[in-house]
Amino acid sequence: MSRFFGASIDTFDDMVAAIRKVVEGDGIAIDELCHVDGETPHYAKTADETYYFRCFYDGIALAHLVDEPVEIRTETPTEEPIEIQMSPADGVDVTPPDAVMSFGVTTESDVPADETPSAPDVYGAVCPYVKAFYTREDYERWAEDVAATTVGIPLDAGVPIAAALTAPAPSEGAQ
Repeated sequence: MSRFFGASIDTFDDMVAAIRKVVEGDGIAIDELCHVDGETPHYAKTADETYYFRCFYDGIALAHLVDEPVEIRTETPTEEPIEIQMSPADGVDVTPPDAVMSFGVTTESDVPADETPSAPDVYGAVCPYVKAFYTREDYERWAEDVAATTVGIPLDAGVPIAAALTAPAPSEGAQ
């Protein structure tokens, strides 16, 4: 990630700051999520709408952008379903409860090292490596064969990262 963003990335907070810099400091909005026309294995449902995404993590982000319960469903790389229920009142419920997710960045980026990546560059380099897995072992088997540097964490631990990516920038007076 440090190579890709051209900045020191040692923590998830550093990653969030680098991504927010690419989106000009403000949080990611609903229309900036990776929506897909037509059905995909990655979707999120609110009371009124179903959103289909390229990546399940957009459903997690969506849950932080709407003030209502969101049902998120994804498939692992081996096509096993994972369901996530998120609501402002009840928090997060993941099925299976020990599910793991990955964050990563391609090792084959064509963004020159001296240039700041664009939002589409970030989506192309990072999103394919944000996946959900039933177990840590499933993640580790997958990670062995991808052209990316990745890290696996408990899926519910990845939820606050989406909150940080979607939060509005603090106003000048609040700093």
